[in-house]
Amino acid sequence: MLKYLISASLLLACLISSAQDLKDEETEDKPKPKKEKTVKAKTDSVINALDSSTMYIPTGVRIGTDVISIVKTFTKDEYTEFNITADIDFHKYLFNVELGRMEQSMSTDNDSAAYEVKGSYLKLGPDINFLVKDPDRSALFVGLRYALSSFSDNLSYINNDPTYGVTNGNLENSNITAHWFELTTGLKVQIAKPLWMGYTARFKVRLSNFEEEELMPHTIPGYGLAEDNVTWGFNYWIMFRIPIRKVPVPDYPKK
Repeated sequence: MLKYLISASLLLACLISSAQDLKDEETEDKPKPKKEKTVKAKTDSVINALDSSTMYIPTGVRIGTDVISIVKTFTKDEYTEFNITADIDFHKYLFNVELGRMEQSMSTDNDSAAYEVKGSYLKLGPDINFLVKDPDRSALFVGLRYALSSFSDNLSYINNDPTYGVTNGNLENSNITAHWFELTTGLKVQIAKPLWMGYTARFKVRLSNFEEEELMPHTIPGYGLAEDNVTWGFNYWIMFRIPIRKVPVPDYPKK
């Protein structure tokens, strides 16, 4: 009996040893899993770190002018306006500068009065771009502007009085300023490689009053009618973009 038990024990030990050897061989022959996910995670972390350190470095500057002002200059009598606009991007923020010059003359139907205004304006302010991830750097934005205008105007008139007869009068403002804020929204898109087009709609709120001036201005360059405390504006831009740096495209490992 003891002889059979010893034989059975030896046989069981041999079977267990053979099974362990087969398992070890299968483990060695089985290919190791690829580390794609680990490599991709490391790549993502490196790219995110680069993006965080460079995202506020500008990628380009757009420079352009307002098409509507040009059309009005060549189609309206006694009206001239030219302006230039520029923006530069800081991640999702755009900083804008606008400069303009306007001159206008108008008179009554019977030429009994004539009004002239000429001056310059400056507008500064930021936009928030909601298309910051667009590879073409398009912009759908809302923003704020502070605007300042420096101008002079003149009103000359003829007064036909029954008692005193015909008299000439003249009222003028020399180098006065006006201030206002603008809430803006708009769109800028790429049409060709360097060419961009877009628009800006504006809601303007005047801050200045002219109660102490000899002449109540009729028109404020860059703003509109001086009698309006709030008013609207619209520009249609044609622009060119000057790139500053290229934004790197993530290069993930191939599967």
